[in-house]
Amino acid sequence: MPFAGAAENKIPINQLPTKFIQRDKLIRKKEGNLNQKSQSTAFLLSAFLGFLGIDRFYLGYTALGILKLITCGGLGIWALVDYVLVGIGNMKDSNGNKLLREQPAGKPVKSQSTAFLLSWLVGFLGVDRFYLGYTGLGILKLITCGGLGIWALVDIILIGIGSMKDAQGNSLQFSD
Repeated sequence: MPFAGAAENKIPINQLPTKFIQRDKLIRKKEGNLNQKSQSTAFLLSAFLGFLGIDRFYLGYTALGILKLITCGGLGIWALVDYVLVGIGNMKDSNGNKLLREQPAGKPVKSQSTAFLLSWLVGFLGVDRFYLGYTGLGILKLITCGGLGIWALVDIILIGIGSMKDAQGNSLQFSD
């Protein structure tokens, strides 16, 4: 049976989702955030199902979720606005709590908002990678037009879920 992880912590692959869910709940419980919603989940729901209001339902905004569902995401405009708000790290759940993110690494200096907007608008030109200090990757992304769009899409998702780091390994700074 295939295993994942270091030699001393081998977990059967078919148990990985369960282990990650348990780990996530344990981290939330330790931090007192058991009911807090995840930045990653909110962004992915907004990006792929936002026009149906699923992101708003997830965040606890039931009435807004129904309205967004009925209007097909406000004919796409509302869905796009929510996509950007979650992507820049500026969305809160219905209780006013910030969305749960992974623990910051290093000293965050570069802005998630700026990185997300650069990636979304001109990411295919590598501008987001230049901003984050990855000059070589920025040039490569520029030459390949964002890896024919695939690399650009991956970067938008990584920044939107809050997982992208700058060239020094620091997390991106997000607004409070």
